[in-house]
Amino acid sequence: HILEGAVITWTKQIRHVLKQDPEMLLKEGRHPQPNAELAFWKNKGQNLNSIHSQLGMDGLKKVLKFLETNKSTYTAPFAKLQKEVEEAREEANDNCNFLKTLQKSIDKLMSDSGDFELLDKVFDGLMHNILLIWKYSKYYNSATRLAVLIREICNTIITKATNYINGAEVFNMI
Repeated sequence: HILEGAVITWTKQIRHVLKQDPEMLLKEGRHPQPNAELAFWKNKGQNLNSIHSQLGMDGLKKVLKFLETNKSTYTAPFAKLQKEVEEAREEANDNCNFLKTLQKSIDKLMSDSGDFELLDKVFDGLMHNILLIWKYSKYYNSATRLAVLIREICNTIITKATNYINGAEVFNMI
């Protein structure tokens, strides 16, 4: 029973990591910028790589072997969970590798030193890289994934625009 309790605890902890979603900040009403997307996938990849490493440890294998020998009902669901971890790990690592190609463009976009009027120059490279990610990524090629990234880019543009244009002055110009 103690070992089954441990498997239940591990399952809850792993499921928590698996449930993490890059849309969480948007759903909470926040206005994340595109560096949050890159950080999310990097962090999720690191977490899942760590879980993968832990799932390969001899101690865990012995526990699962013992539970399987004793016909525990928890071994089959835990084996399924391990497959989910592998799939999610592959996705997170792949997304992280593809999104790394955006880092320089995102840094330029978010730079405080950049002139707002020259912001459009950043878009050529940024949008080209996003197109390549859409075309070649195994996982980051869905409308849902890209919508999050585009919304975060829009958040950056809105922030830069509000810093560049004083709302009160706009209404005084009329």
